[in-house]
Amino acid sequence: MKTNICMPELEKMPNLFEQELQAFFHRQKERYDYGEHFEAVYFDMCEFVGRKGKRIRPLLFLLTYRALGGRKALEDTSLLQAAISLELLHAFVLVHDDLIDRSEKRRGLPTFHKLVEQRQGRLSDAERTGQGVALVVGDLLFALAMETIQQGSFGEREESQAIKKFLSYVTDTGVGEIFDILLGSKDISRVSREDIERTYFLKTTRYTFEAPCVLAAILAGASPEKAEDLASVMEPLGLAFQIQNDLLEFSHLDGRDQLLPTDLLEGKKTLLVREAYERLGETDRSFLQMCLHTPSRNEASISKVQDLLRKSGALAAMQERCTVLFQEATDLLMRSHLESSERAAIAQAIHWVRQSVRVNV
Repeated sequence: MKTNICMPELEKMPNLFEQELQAFFHRQKERYDYGEHFEAVYFDMCEFVGRKGKRIRPLLFLLTYRALGGRKALEDTSLLQAAISLELLHAFVLVHDDLIDRSEKRRGLPTFHKLVEQRQGRLSDAERTGQGVALVVGDLLFALAMETIQQGSFGEREESQAIKKFLSYVTDTGVGEIFDILLGSKDISRVSREDIERTYFLKTTRYTFEAPCVLAAILAGASPEKAEDLASVMEPLGLAFQIQNDLLEFSHLDGRDQLLPTDLLEGKKTLLVREAYERLGETDRSFLQMCLHTPSRNEASISKVQDLLRKSGALAAMQERCTVLFQEATDLLMRSHLESSERAAIAQAIHWVRQSVRVNV
């Protein structure tokens, strides 16, 4: 069976997904018709999920499914719905993550809790209402994700295995979020590189990279050995992507935008910051520690932190680390149980992921 993904097929995936996502929410509208009080909430939920993004998870799922010879055509509604379940899971994570971080923007627009708050107008408890509604909507998105992945027309055994794995990824993502919160309260000197990498792996890599590939492998009927190999390949790839994301946030950091949601402004312990801390002298370390302990939003201090990160050499070191990690993923792929045509197709998917984030710092 031919498994290489042809260019026309690759190019039409994003549009197919976006069209099915819109159709999906249209089909759900009647089911979620709870009257006028909920109507605006449902509209905001659809708008939030529908915001343009990279769609890494659903597209990686579709790419992997096709790479491993899955029988369903790209246009198959049940296949696209399985991909949608991963985007719903992502939206669930984002809604809660924004609440935890008290972020006000997501993809250039208000976060979900801020959308609800704005609809409350000048009511005294508008902020609390927004946070409460967002918390529950996140739960609804998780329930909808679970419901959606169970509605495919795949084999009973494959569906059962996929749901079990799906839930394990949700658990690990939650534990990763807890680690992220707990590390946030620690001084950078007491946070190791291993702590940060483990948090990245649990919070982001597993549900962003491993889940789409492994779930696609299961639903395509691939062997357990192939699914396990794909999980191994995605670990260094996911770490590389997270580092690239840190670098991208740094390149877009603007002290004049006080609402900009970045890990650096929120005082989070990233590998970029840890690398800079290890490379700086004592005085500069102390200043960096102070900024992370009490994250500042004034333009001058943000500019100073940017200068410190550049001065440390951490930017170049992290870019080099990405190169090494991408090569590690490629090497693991070449040693996997996948057929040569399957490896070539997965390599295409990895190339797409690499191109989805471009960093110039």
